[in-house]
Amino acid sequence: MKKLLLLVALLSLFSCNTGPKHGEPVDNQGITTFYFIRHAEKRTDQGSDPELTEEGKQRAEEWVNYFYLKNVDHIISSDYKRTKATAAPVAAAHDMEVEIYDVRTVKAMDLLKKYRGKTVALFGHSNTINAYTNELQNDSIYNALDEKDYESYFYVRISDAGKSSGVKESMDFMED
Repeated sequence: MKKLLLLVALLSLFSCNTGPKHGEPVDNQGITTFYFIRHAEKRTDQGSDPELTEEGKQRAEEWVNYFYLKNVDHIISSDYKRTKATAAPVAAAHDMEVEIYDVRTVKAMDLLKKYRGKTVALFGHSNTINAYTNELQNDSIYNALDEKDYESYFYVRISDAGKSSGVKESMDFMED
C-alpha cells in the first residue's frame, strides 16, 4: 500500500506543470539565447541609412509587447538609423541602453563568446540575421529574408556544451 501511495504521489508531482507559463521570464541556467530581428519597415527615399516609416515605427513599438515578459540581458543593434529605431522602444521598456555592434565585422561566434549565458535581442538586417543563425548552428539552411519580409525573425538557443537549436519564426504584429 505504501508503494502505491508513493507511486500516486510521484505521478501527481510529475503531472503538475511546474514549469514557466507562456510569457513568463525564465532563468537561462547557462543557456545562451539570441533573438535575431530584422529592422522594421524603412523609408525608401532617404539613401543608404533611412529612418523608419510610420508603419515601421508601429512595428518597433509592437516588439515591446513581444518582449514584455521576457528576460532580456542585452539589446544590441547595428549602427544604422533603422535598426537603432527598431531596438529603441524595447530597450526603453526594459530600462536598458541599446548596444551598438559593427555589422560589417562581427561574426556570430564573437557574439556567442561575448554574451554566453545571456539572452540577447539583436536588431540587424535581412541578410545578416540569417547568417548569424546559420553560423551558430554550423549550418546554412536559412536564406536571407525577402526584402519585404519584416515579420520573420530567428530564435537560437545554445547550451553550455555548444549544442544549438534555431528556428525561423514569423509574427505579424500589424493589424490589417
